[in-house]
Amino acid sequence: MKFNYKNRGFVVLSLSLMLIAVGVVNYQLSKDSTLSVSDEFKAYEQAQIDKNSSDKESTLVDSIDGKVTVESKEKEDVNKAKETTTEDNDVESLAKETSKEIEKTLNSKENINSDTYIVDMKMTREKQRNQLTEQLNEIINNPSTADQAKVEASNMKVEIVKNCDTELQIENLLLAKGYDEAIVFIDGDKVNVVVNMEEITQNDATKIFDIVSNQSGISRENIKLTNNR
Repeated sequence: MKFNYKNRGFVVLSLSLMLIAVGVVNYQLSKDSTLSVSDEFKAYEQAQIDKNSSDKESTLVDSIDGKVTVESKEKEDVNKAKETTTEDNDVESLAKETSKEIEKTLNSKENINSDTYIVDMKMTREKQRNQLTEQLNEIINNPSTADQAKVEASNMKVEIVKNCDTELQIENLLLAKGYDEAIVFIDGDKVNVVVNMEEITQNDATKIFDIVSNQSGISRENIKLTNNR
């Protein structure tokens, strides 16, 4: 049997053409699929961009509408801190002003020359402190007062009571030593002492300084001793 080479060539050619056609079709399908995926990815990216933009706009609107934001919270904290500092300064200013008024009255030449100086000064001291205590009570009882300011006012009241007790103890001890007319005023780490004497001798000064320093815990260099005659 003879093999027909012409038929063989035809078959090979047909198969080659079929393979080429299949390759072209596969390439086209792959290309279309790639383009489709690319378009879908672009659409997804655009959707994410639109979503992020919407979130940012919403956040901006929240800030404009006055909703709670980090920035507004920080400003609120700063304002509260300023208010607390102001109230603390008010407490300190009240105490300083009262002490200044009492000291001014004590050292007034017109008052010192008065025959009733000691009695008058004790009444003035008590009156000024009572007024300060009332002001401190107003700060403490005010619902809008910051907690720190209330603590400062309460501490100031305790210090006033302590100073009053110490002053009374010193005056009683001075009375026991023969200085029957004397007034003592404690202001922080300073003490003013006025005795009703024509002249203060060195011996008298030493006794008075010892009593005042021992009872108040304040050093001698911060004790001012004068006489009112």
